[in-house]
Amino acid sequence: MKRFAIAAALSSALIAAFAAADAARSDTSHVVDFASPDEVVEVQDALAPYHAPSGIQPDGSHWYLIKATNSALHASSRVLRAAQPPSVGFRLLPRPSRPAILSVASSDSAVSIENMSAYGRRAFRVIIPPATAVALAVQLANTGDPPSLMAWTEPALAAHNRQMAIFTTAVWALIAAAALIVCGLAVILGHAPARWAALTLMLVLLERLSETGLFDASLATGVGGPYGLMAMFAGLSVMAGIGLTNAIAPLHETWPPAARWFRHGQGAIAALSIFAYLGIPGMAVLADTFVVVATIAVAAYLIYRGWSGSQAARVSVPSATVFACVALASALATLGDSGESLAASAAGAFAAAAAMLLALAIAAGEGIAVLPFKSIAAVPPAPPQPDARPPVEMPARSGAAGSAMQAIGASHQGIFDLDFASDTVKLSREAAALIGLSEVHSRFNHGDWIGRVHADDRELYRRALADYREHPGLAFRIEFRVRSESGRYPWFELRATMLGEHAQASRCLGLLGDVTTRKESEAELLNQTLRDPLTGLGNRVAMMEELDQRGSRLADVTFALLDIDRFKSIHASLGDAGGDVILNQIAERLTKRFEGVAEVFRVGGDAFAIIFSRISSEPSAIGNELIDTCSAPYLLQGRNIFAPASVGVALGRDARDPLDLLKNTELALMQAKRLGGGCARSYSRELEMLAPGDAVTLETDLRRAIEDKQLDVYYQPIVRLSDGVIAGFEALLRWNHPVKGLVTPSDFIAHSEETGTIVALGRIALERAANDLGLWQRHFPINPPLFVSVNVSRRQLRDEDFGLFLGAVMHNAAIEPGSLKIEVTESAVASSQDMRAALDRCRELGAGISIDDFGTGVSSLSQLKDLPFDTIKVDQSFLARHKNPQSNADGDVVLKSIIALARDLRRSVVVEGVENEQDADWLKALGCEFAQGFYFSQPLPSADALKFIAMHFDMQSARSGVADVA
Repeated sequence: MKRFAIAAALSSALIAAFAAADAARSDTSHVVDFASPDEVVEVQDALAPYHAPSGIQPDGSHWYLIKATNSALHASSRVLRAAQPPSVGFRLLPRPSRPAILSVASSDSAVSIENMSAYGRRAFRVIIPPATAVALAVQLANTGDPPSLMAWTEPALAAHNRQMAIFTTAVWALIAAAALIVCGLAVILGHAPARWAALTLMLVLLERLSETGLFDASLATGVGGPYGLMAMFAGLSVMAGIGLTNAIAPLHETWPPAARWFRHGQGAIAALSIFAYLGIPGMAVLADTFVVVATIAVAAYLIYRGWSGSQAARVSVPSATVFACVALASALATLGDSGESLAASAAGAFAAAAAMLLALAIAAGEGIAVLPFKSIAAVPPAPPQPDARPPVEMPARSGAAGSAMQAIGASHQGIFDLDFASDTVKLSREAAALIGLSEVHSRFNHGDWIGRVHADDRELYRRALADYREHPGLAFRIEFRVRSESGRYPWFELRATMLGEHAQASRCLGLLGDVTTRKESEAELLNQTLRDPLTGLGNRVAMMEELDQRGSRLADVTFALLDIDRFKSIHASLGDAGGDVILNQIAERLTKRFEGVAEVFRVGGDAFAIIFSRISSEPSAIGNELIDTCSAPYLLQGRNIFAPASVGVALGRDARDPLDLLKNTELALMQAKRLGGGCARSYSRELEMLAPGDAVTLETDLRRAIEDKQLDVYYQPIVRLSDGVIAGFEALLRWNHPVKGLVTPSDFIAHSEETGTIVALGRIALERAANDLGLWQRHFPINPPLFVSVNVSRRQLRDEDFGLFLGAVMHNAAIEPGSLKIEVTESAVASSQDMRAALDRCRELGAGISIDDFGTGVSSLSQLKDLPFDTIKVDQSFLARHKNPQSNADGDVVLKSIIALARDLRRSVVVEGVENEQDADWLKALGCEFAQGFYFSQPLPSADALKFIAMHFDMQSARSGVADVA
């Protein structure tokens, strides 16, 4: 609005100026005729300085008056644009922006003035009515004195802009293509010349882009303006070009002190370029001057080095010379008054040509070192060995060919020449010697040569030659075995090219090399990669290869996965050496049991896979056989170690491929683990619903479950066997998932241990169990009081706030001392004094301590008296062994010993896994105090547990004749 006010204030002055112009009508040399036939008119001579009424403009711009007429009988229009002033890049203080028209005003309201940004930044279209003379006021910024102002016809300006856009785009594309070529070489080869050339071309591209104004009015030109940005890119491109020159033809070879000062010089150039960008007075002029001088010096240096014999420098001379011409032309165009003329544009075209020349030079230069054979020194023959045959003397060869043949022989390779027309193979003396033949017997009929190829490799050899013969000029590589004179079949590698000018090659020429040592090493390495180093069994890779090789016979396979239950506990107790002994015994036991009918693999730390070649009508029978195989104890240092297993079995006919079969078996194994382990399960379609999700989703769902209170505590009754009275419960955490329904702990407890959420889960279980126990004890005040066992992990015990939390929970629930039992696995405390101290603190707070899963491979009866527990829970595997006729004697003896020793030490015993009345009667006969299992009840929600207690005591009262126990 301010500029419109200024234009209005100017109207009277413009009218006066026009009156003066009318008085001097005879002088028409400084009047711009908009009806002129010229497409572009330079208005500079018609500009008269004018001081606006508002005084000096705050943006440093100036006002000028133009006398303009339209001598035509129709309205005429012109587009006014500010042109580049001469020497704009060589000012001590560079201009902050390019020349621009800020505003235009007229003395005649009939004159139409429009801002035409489509023709460039701040271009203005002026339309003068027919037979009219007017005065125009133009506000110009960042121009020379006098400024250069161009008046274009619209068609001419549009055509000019279109041509310049096409031209500059082509230049950018060529330079960018050259930069990409060299960048590719730099990435592939990693050589210094390619890296420096890539950097040089990228900087040249940025300099050309900045010269066209692409970065104007952006943050890039906000410091030193467009001319400072151009000077910086130009300086940095010269710095990279000097680095390229040194990589191609090192300066220290000509001038030794250069190595000392080279890096400092590059740093100085970079600093000068950055100073120019920052707009420090005089730096842009100095940088532009240095660019011209340096490019000419680089071209001269490369010419000198090329003349001195450097092939790499000679290849680079054309591009360096063109770049020097580009820099010189750009400087002359800047000093002159070319504006947007073809002289200035030609510099961009030459820059593109120079970029392509540089890319081609670098590509050619990378091959200089490998093309000529004359640089390969002749290798003297090896001294004769005592028992070796006398060497066949090599005919004298001269020149590059002789050196090349000597190099081929020294590399233990020979020439292979197959002529398809004559169907003959000719081997050089070196190639024949590799097979044990003399040069006399180095010519074969191709059929005889194929007869020497190993039978297993002949089809590969024939097919490769037939395929590659259809592509003349194509290089290829194949490996095959050939019978030597000694009868052995060493491995050979043929690197060859098909030669010929027709659709089919007429000749195959290449090098034949002995690669037996490498192939044997690869075979040995492959065998090592397919074998488990501990047990000697095949590993997971070998298992998958075996399944892949079955192909269509996969349907006849029965596949089993076996996982040792609680092997982490065994490893924690026995250490690495003891754990390895147990794994070796398991591998030996499985191998002997199924020798001849199955292959055994170790596919994980404590996991084994068994492939049965026959289909089983009852996969469960195979699973039970595997369970029986692992159920017997393992002897280690006089101790019986029990390592029960879980097994998943699947049939090949139920799978599409090996991966599908593996997935099915893993689902079956997962189901066996969910059921508590120590059992086998077969795959069925229903198990697909139990497939686990990813760990990230599980953790997210679990944390949301804690926040949304989706976790409940279920209780499995523990019964006193002597009178059948309910004595207590084991608290079991359950997750009521909104989608999956009820989720058992086996699906999320292990994951929560890894992520640390087990601490929050444990607090939920303890608090709920304590509150429910307090309620039951108030409703049923019996003696001894009801108790609840809650599983606590090692991570919970290490929580520094666990003792405070436990004490607060027990106090708030008002439960009887010792009735809330902390249930911990023996492995969690057997080797840690910290854990024992934590349990002692729990006991001081009034909690009972229970050892869980006693006897599963880490405990011994002699250790029982040293562990800080008042209740022992015996794993259900002991009860399972009692049912197994092959191992029930040992199981009975061990269980009797545990019960007897626990009674002597005044500790209670709870046996898990009671499934029927016979189990309960047998344990009662052994003197076992407590038992739990599905025979008594499955885990119950809190409300159902209360009903179970009430019903149980009602029945007990009826039997004993007591009216009310409460």
